[in-house]
Order: sequence, then structure tokens, then C-alpha cells
Amino acid sequence: MSDNESPQRDNDGLPKWYVKILERLVKTILKPILKLRPAGEVNWENFGRIIGIVERFKTFLSHDVEREWVEAGLDKMTDQQWEKLEPQLGLDKAREQMAQSLGRPLGKDEPLENAANELTDRLEKYLESLKSVAYRHLALQHPKTTILFHKGVAEGYKCFLDVDGSFAGDRGRTRLYFELLAHRNEIEKFRQENPGASRRDLQQWILRETTIPILDDDEWFDHLCDEICLGVKGVGRKSKTVPV
Repeated sequence: MSDNESPQRDNDGLPKWYVKILERLVKTILKPILKLRPAGEVNWENFGRIIGIVERFKTFLSHDVEREWVEAGLDKMTDQQWEKLEPQLGLDKAREQMAQSLGRPLGKDEPLENAANELTDRLEKYLESLKSVAYRHLALQHPKTTILFHKGVAEGYKCFLDVDGSFAGDRGRTRLYFELLAHRNEIEKFRQENPGASRRDLQQWILRETTIPILDDDEWFDHLCDEICLGVKGVGRKSKTVPV
């Protein structure tokens, strides 16, 4: 995609580059989960893998989230930094979605953190109930089936998230993609309000707003733009092909 092309959107109104990133995530970090989609007769090893993924996700909520929060320095952010970050987080929409998920209105003064904790508690109880149902069904099966199931549980525990809480299917770009997805509104605003901007302008803006030093490389950035159809209206230097 050249820089002088107009921004494209899909039928849902999402930017084309946004959809391209989602498609790439489906082919990488989400691939192990999609392969477990039921197709007719029960595959007990895959059933076990699903439960393993559920168990790892529960550990992620109770252990990895807090650790990653601290490692990212979010526990030390100033009020000014949070004020700048909040528009990117879409907290107003998050409040609406949480109220809908909880089935009750959220007061204007009710901390969003309390609602998030309540949702997490409900999610953990729901996941625990899924595991209980699985084991009730397993109790009626042959011992060989039980062995396959537990083998799947062990595989599932590490097929999506590894022991460090990183995505097992990550090819090295997952964090980059999530950074871009998180800044969708700001990137689209930049593209729409700066009709004469070039890729270099967009690149420098992203570098200021994110923490992705790899995008400081012009060739990497141009390759990324071509790969996910991320363009601006201004004329910029064409990209060179670089190894993925």
C-alpha cells in the first residue's frame, strides 16, 4: 500500500490495518486454540488441552497480571501520566461494557477497579465450573481416555501461555501488534487530521506515543506498513523487503 492511498475500512468500520493485525494474531498466538475447535466426536486429548488452557488463564489472572503490571512500571505512574493514558484505554466504554457484563449499573463514583475485580471473580468461578463439568464427564470414561485427557491438560497448560506469561505462538511481533491496536484511535486521528503527513511523520509520532524501539528502523517500519496496509495520505519512501 502506497502512502498516498486513502485509509481503508472493512464493513464493520474498522481500519484495514487493524483487521490485518487481528488476522495475523489468529494465525499465530490464537492458532493453538482454534485448532481445538470441536468437530463431531469428542477428542478427549483436545478436551484436556482446553482445560489446561483454562487453568493457565486462571493462573495468569491471579499471578501474572500483577507481576506484569509492576514490571511495566504501571504501579509507579504519576497522575499526569494516567491522565494522558486514560483516553487511550477507553475507560468510558469499559465502564459501559462492565455494567452490561455485571448486569447492574455502575455509579459514577464507583471505582472501575472494583467492577473489574468483581468481573474477574465471576470469570474465575465460571472457569472453575467448566472444569468441574469436564471432570464429571471424565469420571464415566475408560482409564485410557483419562490418560489422554490428562496428557492434554499438561499440553494445554503451556500451548497458549508459557511459564513467563508470554504467548507461546509469539513470533516476536505480538507486543508490537498489541501496542498498535491499543493506539488505534490515536493513529486514525493522526491519519485523518494530517492529510499531508508521510510515513516518517507517522513513524515519529508512534515512537513518541509508544515504547517500541524497533520502529525506529525506517526499513522495519516501512515493511510493517506494507504488511498490514497501514498508510497515510502523504508521499513517503517505498519500503524495502526485509526478512520477517
